[in-house]
Amino acid sequence: MIPIGKIYRRTRQFIFFKILHADDTPHRLALGIALGMFVGLTPTVGFQMIIVLLLASVVKANKLVGLPMVWITNPLTIPPVYFFNYVLGRYLISSWSGGHDMSYAQMRELMAKVSGAGFTELFTGHFWLEFSGVLMTVGLELWVGSVVVGLLAALIIYLVSFRVINWYRSHTPLGRLHVRRMLLRRKRRQSREAKERSQADKLQPPSDDESEDPSSFNSQTG
Repeated sequence: MIPIGKIYRRTRQFIFFKILHADDTPHRLALGIALGMFVGLTPTVGFQMIIVLLLASVVKANKLVGLPMVWITNPLTIPPVYFFNYVLGRYLISSWSGGHDMSYAQMRELMAKVSGAGFTELFTGHFWLEFSGVLMTVGLELWVGSVVVGLLAALIIYLVSFRVINWYRSHTPLGRLHVRRMLLRRKRRQSREAKERSQADKLQPPSDDESEDPSSFNSQTG
């Protein structure tokens, strides 16, 4: 039996502490969520977290909120999600390519070979043979559908997340308190960095031009 209550509590804690009260801007948080959603809907099982970290570093998105989003595709949801993406992709490319016709049961059986693999199996030849077989069978249709669905879902989740985070931080007492604390921490951090830079400048030896004493120079020339 699926522990619905436990999943709800963990989801609520993640949204409250890791998103709404994260020490980051609404844009970076929403962008991190959108990246995780996009990657999670692509057929990159086994590498999704690594891809999120790389993309988040490039576009300067929040990494921590993006990582859990890739679990939108898990052993339970992979067959229906990927089958929908496959059907959409097949429809989109059917005008110029014959494609493959596959039933949901066949897709489920095919994806079970990949999604059921453990982390250590990612480094075995058997896994890559199975994975390459999946790509050879439904690769083009699945990728086209997954990219389209992923982009649309990422755009929607970004807009919703950005608005929700902004609304929470400006219209709720806890949200406004969090913003004040975040600004205070940022101000203290900037003050500390400025103090450290000032101390570092004082420790630097003077340059040759600065070390010359103008009064002694004038006395020598006079």
